[in-house]
Amino acid sequence: MTEQKPIKIITSRPFTPAEYWRELVKNKGLISVFTRQELKETYAQTKFGILWSIIRPLFTLLVFTIIFRNFLKVPTDSPYYLFAFSGMIAWNMFSQIAILGSTSIVQRQGIIKKMYFPKLILPLAKVAVILVDASISLLILFVLILIERIPLSANLLLLPLFILLNVCCGLAIAIWMNILNIRFRDLNQIVPAIITIGIWLTPVFYPTTIIPATYDFLVYANPLAGIIKGFRFALLGEGFPTWQYFPSVIVAVLIMLAGVWQLIKVEDSIVDYG
Repeated sequence: MTEQKPIKIITSRPFTPAEYWRELVKNKGLISVFTRQELKETYAQTKFGILWSIIRPLFTLLVFTIIFRNFLKVPTDSPYYLFAFSGMIAWNMFSQIAILGSTSIVQRQGIIKKMYFPKLILPLAKVAVILVDASISLLILFVLILIERIPLSANLLLLPLFILLNVCCGLAIAIWMNILNIRFRDLNQIVPAIITIGIWLTPVFYPTTIIPATYDFLVYANPLAGIIKGFRFALLGEGFPTWQYFPSVIVAVLIMLAGVWQLIKVEDSIVDYG
């Protein structure tokens, strides 16, 4: 009689946040593995490779500079193209995390079935890829700031804070979408549509000063409005987004933390291990 081999069950244990954090730290090397794989898949088949990280934002900047500066005559404290570029970097970082991160677990079902690791690693790998692109854009922006002879100040020390808040806002959407995507696949089509509309409701290419102060509460109900002002404060020395603008950011961070908690609880149910 042939002896049967024990069945290996891939499980999402541990379930407690403390144990999950230890597993996340233990498997942190997978973030760099998935990041390198993502970068290779994104640029390997293109003629210009990672140069697209430079070409895309500069082309978009050119188009919107022509529209907003030359046709709509939008007034800004900084040179318009720097004003727009700083806002665009912040918005692109958020939107790409939200869109690409939302399907990160669904896309990796194959490897998830073969080995256990904390599923939070997958959206975090997307964040790492997007931060690579954002770093290139920020480097270009720094060069342009030096060309314009705009002095960099101690404000720049707050840039990592605004980047972190931006990442949290994107992850708040991405994590919850990963939880819901397994049952409601149509949601994959909704997030990009909302993001497309959202850019026009966010002061990316226009200053908040063109909106009557009466409607400030609506403007800053969008957490990206305060974060983008934070980017411009850190990079261009524009006015600080006073803390009254940040309740919506705090809510977004709490939603992200709630998403992480829920992901820990439902990891098994959002993956088909059969």
